[in-house]
Amino acid sequence: MSDRIYGVLLVSFSKHGHQRSFVPAFADHPRVRIVGVADDPDIDPYLKPLNRSWAERLDVPFHEGIEAAVRRAEVDIVSIGHEIERRAEIATAAAGAGKHLWIDKYLGADMPQCRAVVESVNRSGVTTILPSYIYNDLVNQSKRMIGTGLLGELTAMHVDILFGKGIPRPISKAQRKSGFLPPGRWKFPDIKREILTVGAYAVALVQQCFDPIVEVYGQGGACFFPEHAAHGADDFGTLSLVDRSGRVATISAGRNGIASHGAGGPNQAYLFGTKGTGRVDGKRPGIDTHLRKRIVDGDYSVDNEDPMQWHSGPPTMLTSTGPDFTRAALDDLVHALDTGGRPRFTVHEARDHMEVLLAGYDSIVRDRPVRIPVQDEEAA
Repeated sequence: MSDRIYGVLLVSFSKHGHQRSFVPAFADHPRVRIVGVADDPDIDPYLKPLNRSWAERLDVPFHEGIEAAVRRAEVDIVSIGHEIERRAEIATAAAGAGKHLWIDKYLGADMPQCRAVVESVNRSGVTTILPSYIYNDLVNQSKRMIGTGLLGELTAMHVDILFGKGIPRPISKAQRKSGFLPPGRWKFPDIKREILTVGAYAVALVQQCFDPIVEVYGQGGACFFPEHAAHGADDFGTLSLVDRSGRVATISAGRNGIASHGAGGPNQAYLFGTKGTGRVDGKRPGIDTHLRKRIVDGDYSVDNEDPMQWHSGPPTMLTSTGPDFTRAALDDLVHALDTGGRPRFTVHEARDHMEVLLAGYDSIVRDRPVRIPVQDEEAA
């Protein structure tokens, strides 16, 4: 077993990203050391003090200029938490510098960007991981259930992943915009598209259980917040996926309202096979705390600094006993670096993953099923 310590550079603490949630795993892992925080000079004004405050908190240098920072000798891994529109550029630069990649959820904003990252990684030979999707209990339990053979051959599945966040507000007809944001730009200061943000987890689960997806049909447009309605962005939606073997998976994803679920929102899969069916709850096993005082006196208010609850949620009545997926992903990355192996979810899987999500939005706009691969000019 190698005893090498891998240095990780944290690129941006964007409020749309999960960089802050990765920090505890990086800080606690015996084989990883945080060596700096970096971002470029031309960033949103709120990001500069935020990045610097994290560097001070972690007692590491702050580097202004990503391209130079990723080339530093002490950097082995680049953790990319920037806005989705910047990730491909940063990942390509880091891979070109021979640095391994830890990327938060998405490679880029469109398929050309995603393909550029994959091509850069293929040229450089660096190791890559997108940690958010397949190291959680929903995926692990689903794969174990399928692997036992109790269901027979898997023929279909349904996945519900919903976040119980935010207090809905009235939306007038004048506030509601028809249509959707064009592909290529996903994140704005006041919104997040939830089929992309939440549905991504369900799509990754289907990817793990099915053959490659060849057709997608999406339905969206449900808005609970005026901010989303004004952009024509989705708070909730569904996808139907067909794989190469003709199997069908259905997905519901998005928000279902603050305090509407004891564990912060359902996280479950229904698996249908030739011999039987099974249901997996990703929040179980867990410890329930049904204390009346905690329910009645719970603080269901929303922080003014986080009105869409991107980094906060309601009090929950259940504590999951499942493993921390970030630590599991980091262990997988370190093992791959030690052995020359391959993590379970790399940029190659992430490229196909984004193509499914893009096809879903294309289907919603066109109101018809969309075949994969999607032609770039059709998705524009």
